[in-house]
Amino acid sequence: MAAKFEKLNPVRFGLACGLTCAIGALFLGIMASYFDWGSAIVAILGSFYLGYDATFPGAFLGAGWAIAEGFIFGWLFAWFYNKL
Repeated sequence: MAAKFEKLNPVRFGLACGLTCAIGALFLGIMASYFDWGSAIVAILGSFYLGYDATFPGAFLGAGWAIAEGFIFGWLFAWFYNKL
């Protein structure tokens, strides 16, 4: 007998992934701004996220990009999971 799996809600899963990515990017940007911790990672991510820098406003810009990217990839993951 085949196992029955629950389906993921793509929007809710996308929001959860997006918020997780945004919190991480915001935390990393603020830590790089104040304590110079993780500034190399912020510089690398700044090449993908326009405006992301080791400054307070840059951390919020990076969080905005991260929530969008996390939502898109989370939504796609849940959609593929439900299809398979």
